[in-house]
Amino acid sequence: MKTIGTWLVDIPPSECEELLAASTLGRLAVVVDGRPEIFPVNHVFDEVERCVVFPSNAHTKLHAALNWPYVAFEIDGMNADRPTGWSVLVVGRAEEVQDADAIGRWCARRDIVWRCGQQTHWLRIVPEKVTGRRISGPAA
Repeated sequence: MKTIGTWLVDIPPSECEELLAASTLGRLAVVVDGRPEIFPVNHVFDEVERCVVFPSNAHTKLHAALNWPYVAFEIDGMNADRPTGWSVLVVGRAEEVQDADAIGRWCARRDIVWRCGQQTHWLRIVPEKVTGRRISGPAA
C-alpha cells in the first residue's frame, strides 16, 4: 500500500479575510436541541467591521445562532489544477443587526440574491477566532 503525504499550512489572518470576502456561500454551524446542525448561508464579509454577515428568516437557524454563546462559520475551496484545497473557520458570537444603512451596504454586495423580504433578519458573526489552512498532497 502506497503512503501519500499530506501537508497542512496555516493561512495568515489577512488572507483568511480575503478568502471570506471573495466567497459568497458558507456554512453556519449552530446547536439545535443539544445537537450540532449546519446551514448553508449566502454571506458577505464586511471589511470595515471585519465580520461575516448574512440574512435569515425567523426560524431554526436564527434562534439557534442567537441563543447559544458561540457559532461557527466555514468556507472552503479546491484548486482544480492541483491536489490542493483550503478552509477558513470563523468562531464567535452571533448578533442581530437592524442598522438600515449597514444592511443596505450588505444587500448591494450580495452576488447570490436569495430572497429577502420584510421578515428577513440580518445576523453578524463577531469573530473571536479566525483561522485558515491549506491542505495539499504530492504533485501529480
